[in-house]
Amino acid sequence: MITSALLMVNPPPRTARQEKVVPLLESYLRHLLVTRLEPERQSVSFVSHQIQCYPWSDPVMECGVLVTKYMLKACRRGRYKTTKAIAMLASDLSRSKPEVAARLIDAVLEEIEWFIRHPTFRDSQRTLVCARLLGELYCASVLPASVLFREVHHLLNHGHEIPEALRHASANQELFAPRGKVSQTIMEDEEMEDEEEEDTQLVDEENKAQQPMVVSVSPFSTYDPRVPSEIDPPTAVFRIKLVCTMLETASSHIVTPSNTSKLEFALASLQRYLFTKTLLPTDGKFALTTCL
Repeated sequence: MITSALLMVNPPPRTARQEKVVPLLESYLRHLLVTRLEPERQSVSFVSHQIQCYPWSDPVMECGVLVTKYMLKACRRGRYKTTKAIAMLASDLSRSKPEVAARLIDAVLEEIEWFIRHPTFRDSQRTLVCARLLGELYCASVLPASVLFREVHHLLNHGHEIPEALRHASANQELFAPRGKVSQTIMEDEEMEDEEEEDTQLVDEENKAQQPMVVSVSPFSTYDPRVPSEIDPPTAVFRIKLVCTMLETASSHIVTPSNTSKLEFALASLQRYLFTKTLLPTDGKFALTTCL
């Protein structure tokens, strides 16, 4: 404590921090996307016109990479309405500069893929922004519905691939009793006579319950959320928030007759995934309720 107080009063000399030198065009691009851009048509049109004036034909400048980089930085600044403005800008630029939309979609999908492979609390809010941006891109007609639904199923299934050993064990296990008509009826007198045998049967059932049971999986499925995964244990529920954020953001455009079957299948997969979780925290419940 004494050392800390001494350093607070008389700090050691520090070397001057060298600021990063940013080229003028890159600095102006950052001003346009981070500061100037608003979710209004007039602002989006102005920023789009300014970006199109950049030297796109110069391979040294790499305008597509710079625009995508600062688009993502603008979304991570913390402003809630920025994701919608970026999606509108990507839709506006896709007519003349289609590489911007392609690079932006690839960057967003790669960030979500990195998070589900290396889940950390530090990157949770950053990944939520990417999920919201993905939904906004769909609303802006930049992202097709097939890619959005495929990403939803990828979030729910990644890490839960059915191993071949479990598939063979499930196929060899007697899962269902033989079907057919009832051959005989157990009368009340016979039930009373079998009371003495119930105790021994209960003991046998308890011994069987202690033995590990083989999870029955469908032979037509590739993934099953009941398959244990190190990157997605039963206590991890952040993927639910990601899926709910995507569907809720795209809800104004995704509920159409052509997407009915896909949406029902996605919600059924989400419900099946929910049954494998031990506990859903309050924020997860609110996100799920709002989404539904």
